Amino acid sequence: MKEFTLLYVEDNKIIQKLVKVILKTSFKEIYIANDGKEGIKIYKDKQPDIVLADISMPNMNGFDMIKEIKKIKSNQRIALLTGYNSVNYLNKAINIGIDKYILKPLKPQQMLDALKDISMTLQLENKQIEYKRDLEFASLHDELTKLMKREFFYKKLKKLMQDSIEADKCVAILSVDLNLFKTINDTYGHDAGDAVLKRVAENLTKSLRKEDIVARFGGDEFAVAIGFLKKSNDILSFLKRIEDSFIEPLLYVDDDLEYNIPISLSIGVTFYSKQSKNLSIEKLLKQSDRAMYLAKGSKKMYKFFDSKEETFLLKKEKKIQKIKKAIVKNEFVLYYQPVIDIKSDKIVAFEALVRWKHPTDGIVKPDSFLPYILDNSKIICSLGKWVIENVFRQFEIWKKRGYDILISVNISSQEFEAPHFISMLKELLKKYRLVTPKNIVFELVEGIALKDIETQKSSIAQVKALGFKIALDNFGTGYSTLSCINKFKIDSIKIDKRFVMSMLKNRDDHSIVNASIQLAKVFGYRVIAEGVESKEHLPVLLDLGCDRAQGYGIAKPMPSSKVEKFLNSYNK
Repeated sequence: MKEFTLLYVEDNKIIQKLVKVILKTSFKEIYIANDGKEGIKIYKDKQPDIVLADISMPNMNGFDMIKEIKKIKSNQRIALLTGYNSVNYLNKAINIGIDKYILKPLKPQQMLDALKDISMTLQLENKQIEYKRDLEFASLHDELTKLMKREFFYKKLKKLMQDSIEADKCVAILSVDLNLFKTINDTYGHDAGDAVLKRVAENLTKSLRKEDIVARFGGDEFAVAIGFLKKSNDILSFLKRIEDSFIEPLLYVDDDLEYNIPISLSIGVTFYSKQSKNLSIEKLLKQSDRAMYLAKGSKKMYKFFDSKEETFLLKKEKKIQKIKKAIVKNEFVLYYQPVIDIKSDKIVAFEALVRWKHPTDGIVKPDSFLPYILDNSKIICSLGKWVIENVFRQFEIWKKRGYDILISVNISSQEFEAPHFISMLKELLKKYRLVTPKNIVFELVEGIALKDIETQKSSIAQVKALGFKIALDNFGTGYSTLSCINKFKIDSIKIDKRFVMSMLKNRDDHSIVNASIQLAKVFGYRVIAEGVESKEHLPVLLDLGCDRAQGYGIAKPMPSSKVEKFLNSYNK
């Protein structure tokens, strides 16, 4: 009973004192009233858990007081301590909802037992209420961070938006995403990842006001809504507080080892105002999501949604969906551009180049569709696998016809860095057993090669171990490679076409081409010049020591059906 408070209403001072002495150690607090009116006043002020009252009192009797109390709280626990023992009084007490009827003369143990029974009932009710409250909280809040779940956030956001508009203010809606969260989990373990999520929830909450709301949507996705902003620029102070709260890394202790884990966020911001009040919550969150992804790409912590960017993103989304369908429908084809040995003027290789055989637009070049999927690893890898497999398939067809052709294929960083890239190559070699890896060249840009140098398990080395050859594509555009070229595990370099195309007219470009050829020769790499737009390029490149050439001045890319005829006529 000690966790409960009691209001005792009695006009007899002697009985008052006696009851107070008996009960003083049994309740957390005991309030005394001398009559029904005073009892109601104290009840309203103190809200006691249990009421113990006499019936016969001046000003207002116990029954009338209890009726008033029941109007305030219908399930109030009440015991009567009275000398009236008639059936009429007992029935009246039952009818108005009395829990216990204690008769005078006072018997202390009888009173204590009655109040103990009421207390036990209250304890059970409180446990049920607490259990129900816990269940409700769990259904509406994230278990780990205790933040709102999506559905509850939507409900609260709807109210915040309505109230802000009525006050002629706006609401900032933020999509928040952790950077490198997978790396944190992989490096420090999932317990550390959970600690990071808790810290993010804590910092976001501390950076906001009571009327603002924050939620965890799952994984490392959070959402924030900041209402009653006079103008959109007011959000900057909140963003600064959020940014400052993550300056210090999280100190994580595991098996007595301490780790300082840096936490960084990408935040997309959009606004709800009178001008945008027709937008749904889902639409607003899509806008903040898009801004957040732009923030990730820009390496800045936050980015504001821009309607012009929205137009581009919508166009991009539509294009991505069409590209995905095109892969499924097998609308992509490979064109092959010949590579000649400059000295002998013979075709020695072909580069496979992907084209989209669009049902209405005809043959579409890569620069019209690749930019839309460059940041989509899943589609890039899917298209990349299709290209490699079709190169292998075409190689087998030509080999069966007596052609031992060298074919080069461009590989993106997403493909090359994908964990399944090597295993995918092994599977394709098992499927296409006539393919000789030494006849397949994978072209990589300099950035991939530089990254590969820094890794413990070189992917280039693994590719070469399978027998494939590696060419460094667009050489000359990344000058950092000049100090690392001797470390690259490659077979050849391809000089970027921008320099080759203008080398006959531009002295600087001529010098870059010359320097690139001489540097490659020092380390024993074969040199291919891309962008050879005229026959006049060939003797100049030969004089500089270039081995091979490729470009429109030799031949444009052609479908596989024309390769054999062109090869036979050119190499006569």
